[in-house]
Order: sequence, then structure tokens, then C-alpha cells
Amino acid sequence: MYAIILIMRRTQLFTKTLRQAPADETAENAKLLIRAGFVHKEMAGVYAYLPLGLRVIEKIKTIVREEMNAIGGQELQMTALQPRELFEQTNRWDDAVVDNWFKTELKNGARLGLGLTHEEPIVDILIPYIDSYRDLPLYAYQIGTKFRNELRAKSGILRGREFLMKDMYSFARNQTEHDELYEKAAAAYVRVYDRLGIGDRTFRAKADGGYFTENYSDEYQTLSPIGEDTLFHVPGTDKWFNQEVALSQAPRLENQDGEEKPLENVEGKGIIGVNELAKFLEIPMEQTTKTMLYVADGGEVIAAAVRGGYDINEIKLRKIVGAKNLKLADEATVRKITGAEIGYAGLLNLPPEVRIIVDESCSDRTNFEMGANQTNMHAINVNWGRDLPLPEKFYDIKIARESDLDPETGQVYETKKSVEAGNIFPLESKYSDALDLYYADENGQRHSIIMGCYGIGISRTMGIIAEIFADEKGLVWPDSVAPFQVCLINVGTDENVVKFTTDLYEKLQEKGIEVLWDDRDARPGEKFADADLIGIPHRVVISPKTVERGAVEYKARTLDEITILSPDELLKKLTCI
Repeated sequence: MYAIILIMRRTQLFTKTLRQAPADETAENAKLLIRAGFVHKEMAGVYAYLPLGLRVIEKIKTIVREEMNAIGGQELQMTALQPRELFEQTNRWDDAVVDNWFKTELKNGARLGLGLTHEEPIVDILIPYIDSYRDLPLYAYQIGTKFRNELRAKSGILRGREFLMKDMYSFARNQTEHDELYEKAAAAYVRVYDRLGIGDRTFRAKADGGYFTENYSDEYQTLSPIGEDTLFHVPGTDKWFNQEVALSQAPRLENQDGEEKPLENVEGKGIIGVNELAKFLEIPMEQTTKTMLYVADGGEVIAAAVRGGYDINEIKLRKIVGAKNLKLADEATVRKITGAEIGYAGLLNLPPEVRIIVDESCSDRTNFEMGANQTNMHAINVNWGRDLPLPEKFYDIKIARESDLDPETGQVYETKKSVEAGNIFPLESKYSDALDLYYADENGQRHSIIMGCYGIGISRTMGIIAEIFADEKGLVWPDSVAPFQVCLINVGTDENVVKFTTDLYEKLQEKGIEVLWDDRDARPGEKFADADLIGIPHRVVISPKTVERGAVEYKARTLDEITILSPDELLKKLTCI
């Protein structure tokens, strides 16, 4: 139990509730946490945690720590200042690869990074300690502050420039052992979210690995209407995908079996974009084609095409073409390849060295439109086999939409808004190999070490809970992370009321029940409103009327019902929660 903060009376607590949050704060979680005295906003994306907020943070940490320790995690604390050389060895120092670093410089000119991630440092730490198969497997983790130079720090403590995080790393002798560690950590995450009170709305979803890994990762996404992410769910299954990687089959189009019409070019000067183009040509948007040119590793040019109404998913496209880096072709490249300005590209008559990737949404159309590769011109009545070679294969390179189908089951996806609460990444041997961390087997042969990474945003989780459990009165904390279990309120300063309250306060403490006694000389309505805003799960009120009966008024934060209980009944109720 977290016991550093000993203040239990409101008159001793320096924070106060506020009627309004700062005018520049737009996120509901931050507004509530600021008004209730849990956090202080230093600047956009940077918050200080006040006594009430720190109690919540420490309780979240305790739950996370207990579950990581239960699977064999060993806690350590790594540094915030990180040497440039480590990240150069893994090609992550360059801002073109990782663009949200905070970087600084020592007096001697040495360049440093301010900890945004710790894959490289943990490998560096373990180099002196791992050389044999007997040293593996292992988990090592820390709970500490991360710094990321977010371009737009919004969403309160859900997306900060400075935030608290648990990051754990696994080290295994082979892929099979890694898979066991990975799933053991995944099961621990389920227990964490269950204990935090959000397990019934938090799901494991496939996602992009970003700059951590070329593989897909797994995110733990909590359903919330304010979420920045969109999840795609296959009904009746446990298959969840972040929109960025959701496999997608477009709904089939009707009326596509008509007679092929003559191919022709139509001038549409300055008309760029499928919506305006469909109106101009008086055709359904689905008959238009969006063609984008990309340049991959080594300078290869990719022409990617999707049906009108869709956008190209660069994550999917990058994996299909096998490129580590993929960028949109610049104006000069577009003009060189198509002979036209940007906005009029199509697949007709492209140079043979251009690699063409066509989305499956384009496969069943006749008499469709696409750019004519001439400035201001659009080709209409294009048909596969006559005007364009039928591709050997159609791909899925589009960003999934709500009406799309899961290709495996044929079911239409359900879509939900969500907030990322945690993530786990398979790292293979990318970082251990780059930093020369290997192990020797029983025969002395050297082998790569397979790594995994497991993150939980501690402060972000606090924001998620604050946001999704709030009501019109304020915060509503689950018992497991509430700053206090009980808000004790005395109505009036009558001697008998104060004595009764003091006796009960001491009994609650003796039972190990965390109680905040609102002993201020304030109106009952003000105390009740503050109790609701702060969001403590259980409220106990003592007044002259209850003292006459030798009882108290009990109310749960989530219920309207008030119950009259004796002190013994109250203690029994609270100790069973």
C-alpha cells in the first residue's frame, strides 16, 4: 500500500477544487483532474501530479508492478539522458527515422537524447551480464518518465510531451521461448486492466510496429468515444485491428457487367480529388480511381491505385513492396514518370520500370475513370484487359472503412473509437544484434537473442480512467485506484458530531481503510459537491440527526441511494469491498 502521503484531512491538504479549468485546456480528462486538484498544468503536454493525483499514480504503479513481478519481471531504473552513439548503432538517431526526440548537448559538445524509449539502453546494460544460455530468459522493466516531442500535445494527459510509463523488455534464446514470454506478458496485461477496472472494455488489437519493429505489434485499446484511434472488430470473435492495419475487403459494386464503352479523355482543368471529379463527370465516386506515385528504397517508383472513396494505406503498401522507407514522389518525379502535373496520374502507358500495385477494390469494375497522365485530362471508360493489362494479383493497400468486410470471414466490421492504454512489440534480434549482445549455447556456439518490448502508459491510464468513468458531477474512480476509499463528511461543528466523526475516522484508519476527512468549516452542499468532483468511491456523512441514531449516512459515488448504517455495519461493508 502506498503510504508516503499521510495527509488525510482536507484542512491539511494544500490543494483546492476549482470551479473552472484553464481556458486553454480542451481535454475533458485534464479539465476534471485540474478542477479536482489532481494535476497542475505547466504547459501543453506537461503536467505536475499533486498529492491526490500522485496517490492515483502510485496505485496504478503498484498494480502494474505486482503483475510484472508475478511473471518474473526484475525492476530497475534507467537514465533519462541517453548517448547518441547507442542509437546510431541501431539507426534511430536520425530525425528522419525518429522525429519526436528531445535532444540536447553537453558542454563538451557531445549530443544526447532525452529518453523517449529504452531498447538500446537496456541492451547496453545487459551486455556485461549475458553471455551464456544459462543467463536467459529474462524480463527487465522500469517505471519512469519518458519525453517525446509531440507536434500537437492535446488530449490532456492522454498524449503528453512528458509522461510516466512502464516499459519492460524480454530476452529469449529462440523464437519459441520468445513467444512463450510474449504471451505470458500479454496475459499479465489482461490482469492489470481487470484490476484497474477497465478490463471489460480493453481489447488486444493488431497495430503497426512503427519505428520499433517492422512486424505488427499488439495494442491494448480501451473503448471510449473520445478515442483518437478507430478499432475494427470482427463480430463474434476476439479479432480486433487498429484501423492502420485492418485487413479490408471492399463491398462489391453493383451494375458492373454492362457493355464496355469506348475509352476517351475528358478535359477537367483544375479538378483534382475524387469527390469533385465524380460530380464533374456525373459518375458514382466508386467509378473514379485514386493513383499515387511513391519512391521506395533504392529509387524504385511505385504506382499505387485504389477505388475512389478510399485512401492508400502506406503501412500496408510498404510491407507489400518490401520497403523500409516509402515517400510520396515529388513534383519532378511525377512529371518525369507521367508527363503531367500532380493530380492527373493514372496507370495508362506508364514506363515499364514503374511497379504497379492495385487495390482489390478496383478489381470488379467496368468503364471506370483514372488520370490520363496528361495535365487537366481524365480518362473515362477504362477497362481491364482492353486498356490495361489485368494485374496478376490485386492487393489490399487501402485504409479500411466502416462498411468494409474482414477478408477471412466475410463479415462486415464493427468499428469503435478507442484510446491506446498499452502495447507489446516483438522486436526479434534487431537491437541485440546491432549492439553485439549474443549468448553462447551448450556447445559454445554464438546465437542471437530474441527481444520483446511491453509498454503501459501509467499517466495515460490515469487519464483514460478519469475520462471514461466521469459523469456530470465529476470524477468516478474505481476502488482499486481511488486516492482514498472513503470521503468522510461532518455536517456542522456540534461537539457530538465532531466526537462521533473523530471516533469513526480512527476506526477506519485502524482497519486500514483510506479515508479523507472533509473537516472544513464549509456548507454541506459544498462538501458534497467536492466529494463528487474528486470522485472518491464511498461517501460517509455524519450529522446531528445521524448522531442521535448512533448511525451514519452511506452513499456510493455511482448510486443515488443513501443508506443508514451503524458504524459496525459500515466497517463491515467497507472491509468487504
